[in-house]
Parts: sequence; structure tokens; C-alpha cells
Amino acid sequence: MIRQIAILAAAGALTACWGAPPNDKILTQQCVDLFEGDPRSEGMISGNGQTDVASFCACYATQALSNGAVVDLHKEILVTMNEIKSADGLDVEDTADRIEDGLESGDITSFTEIEFEGLGDYFQALAANMSDAGGSCPAS
Repeated sequence: MIRQIAILAAAGALTACWGAPPNDKILTQQCVDLFEGDPRSEGMISGNGQTDVASFCACYATQALSNGAVVDLHKEILVTMNEIKSADGLDVEDTADRIEDGLESGDITSFTEIEFEGLGDYFQALAANMSDAGGSCPAS
């Protein structure tokens, strides 16, 4: 019995050390996966945020982590968007349309339309703030 407890404790420690990536890496990668290679999104980020996708997404992750209440919600939305985008070969705009259809039909229930639109507003506000900061990530 003691041996089994020791094995379980060791497995828990290994999972903690090499388990899931931290939220900043998850948020950054999900953001990059969503926007990178999408000409319209890249143009909006470079035009509105005066930066590139990688820098925008790194800033986004930092900002989201400073407001911990949105982290799990944003991860859920971004993962869902990337799954649909990837599976159906869509661009970001068509993916958003598909999400809205899923929310209206009840096929997507892990977040609401208001929460989904809130993430879009979050991205737009961040781009504006980055533009005001000359393309740099503003202090959170």
C-alpha cells in the first residue's frame, strides 16, 4: 500500500513538472494558430495594432493573464475556433460565422454569444491600445 502511494505521488510530481503547458503559452499559441496565415486578420493586426501576429498574441496572453477571470473562457473559445477553422479549412471570418451559427442552434454550449463577442471586442481594444503604444504591448 505504501508503495502504491509513493508511485502515485511520484506520478503526480512528474505531471506537475512536465504536464500541460502554462496558460500564457496556450493562449499565445491558440491566438497565433487562429490569426497567422489569415491575410485579413494579419492586415488588421498590422494596421490596427502596428505589430505582427506573434507580438500581438504574446501581448494578448500577457494581458489576459493579468485579468485571470477570462483565461479559461478565452482558452475555450480559441480552442473551439481553431478546431472548426482547422477541420473545415476556413478563414477567421468564416470560422466566426460558423461559431455564431453553432451558438444560435445550441450546438455550442460551452460559451455564450456575448462571451464570444466579448473576445472579439477584447482583441479590438488590444489592437487599439497597441497602436496607441506605437505597436508595443501596453502595461497591463
